[in-house]
Amino acid sequence: MSRLLDLQSNLSAAILTGMTGSASAAIAPDRLAPGNRVQIHRNNFLTTLSEALAATFPVVARLVGDHCFYGLARRFIEKSPPATPCLFEYGGDFAYFLANQPILYGVPYVADVARLEWAFNVANTAADAPQMTPADLRSASPNHWERLGFTLHPSVGLVSSAFPIDRIWRAHQGTEGFEIRVDLKGPTTRLLILRDRDNDIAWRRLSAAESAFLRGLRAGRGLDFACETAREKDPRFDAPGFLGDLLHSGAFTCITLI
Repeated sequence: MSRLLDLQSNLSAAILTGMTGSASAAIAPDRLAPGNRVQIHRNNFLTTLSEALAATFPVVARLVGDHCFYGLARRFIEKSPPATPCLFEYGGDFAYFLANQPILYGVPYVADVARLEWAFNVANTAADAPQMTPADLRSASPNHWERLGFTLHPSVGLVSSAFPIDRIWRAHQGTEGFEIRVDLKGPTTRLLILRDRDNDIAWRRLSAAESAFLRGLRAGRGLDFACETAREKDPRFDAPGFLGDLLHSGAFTCITLI
C-alpha cells in the first residue's frame, strides 16, 4: 500500500509541477517516453481547470484578455490545486490570488470583479434551503425581538469594493467588443447577492447602514445589535423596511434566539 501511495503522490506532483523524474521511473515507455506521457496528463489537467476558471470568471477573462487570463490561471492552479472533484467548487481563492499579482496592480478592480463573480457562482450552486417569509417573523414573540438571530440563506453573498464592480460587470456582457464607459471614481460599492424565490440570481446595492446590518446578522449577532450597528452609519436607517425587503427576497432560512 505504501508503494501505491508513493506512486500516486509522485504522479500527482509530476502533473502539478511538470517535474516528471520520480514518476517516470514507474511508467512503461510504450512507444512514448514516460516524461512525455506525464506531460500529456499535465496539459489536460491544466487545460480543464483553466477552462473551468474561465467559465466561473468570464468577465475577469475579458478584462485581462485570454492570453493573460490563462497564464494567470495556470499559475493559480499550480499554487492552489483543487481539494475536491467538483469543478464548480474550484476558484474560491482566485480573487485573493489576483489581488497579489504585480501584473494587475494597474487594474486593481479586477480582483474585486472576481470576488463578485465568485459570489454569483456560490449563489448559483448553493444547497437548497427553506426561505423564511414575513409570516414566519410574525410568529416570533415580540418580547424577544431584540434577541432574534437570523440565519442567512446559503446563497447569500456580501461583496464590497472601492470600485463600481457591478457596473463593470454589466459593461462586459453581451456581444464581443461591446463596451460601456464606467466611471471608476465614486463611493464604496456594497452588494447583496442571492438566489431569489424564483431560483434566479439577484443582487442589489446596499447603503453603508444596510451592509452593517446584514454583516451583524451574518456574524451571529442579534437583531438589536444589528440595528444599533446600522444606525451608527445612518441614524435614519429603516430596520423594519429593510428587514421586510430581505424576507421577501428569501435572504433568510430561519430565526433563533441569541
